Amino acid sequence: MKNIIITIWLLVSLSIAATAQTQTGNLFIGGNINWNNNEFEVNDVNNASALGLRIDKQNTFNFQTTIGTFVKDNLVLGMFLNYENIDSESSNSAERFSLINKTKAISVGPFVRKFFPLNENFSFYTQGNVGYGRSSNRQTYESNNQGYNSHLKYNNFVAALKPGLVYFATNKFGVNLSVQGLQYTMGKEKDTDQSFSRLDAGFNLPNLTIGLNLYLGR
Repeated sequence: MKNIIITIWLLVSLSIAATAQTQTGNLFIGGNINWNNNEFEVNDVNNASALGLRIDKQNTFNFQTTIGTFVKDNLVLGMFLNYENIDSESSNSAERFSLINKTKAISVGPFVRKFFPLNENFSFYTQGNVGYGRSSNRQTYESNNQGYNSHLKYNNFVAALKPGLVYFATNKFGVNLSVQGLQYTMGKEKDTDQSFSRLDAGFNLPNLTIGLNLYLGR
């Protein structure tokens, strides 16, 4: 009888530990980071004739911080701040050209995250957010000792939906992995009012982000 009572007590304790992080009223603080560096070599061809070897490079850094409150068990509402920096370069020594792009973007807005517990240590989640932000793009192009420079600034609307998995290391600390998921961006250039829109999907390894979360009780 004593062993049965101890077993029941342990099961109840594990159940409490599994749900303590995501209880109503808890404070949620998180941060995700992604860094990716790629380099590609492409044989430029025009009308079946080789134009030389083009080298494409891209360096991407993304950081997002979030703060929110569990309005219900397993449901967080809060605010996010996102920063992204993308540097890309294309060059071809045979054609004597280079194209350099430097993009910086920042956005802020509300988010909602829903947890789906798998066991006492792991939980699947989905997060959706919408935000307003600004971005800038600097472009430098050179070809045969001629070229141009441009600097464009945009006002952006961003909406995103992404999945993730969190490991609850302790009652107050979690580690999560997520991917970019789906992201829709609509922007308008500040000086010319020219606009653009695009839909990005990132579910592969280069779009993987790692994050740390704090769960603070009342």
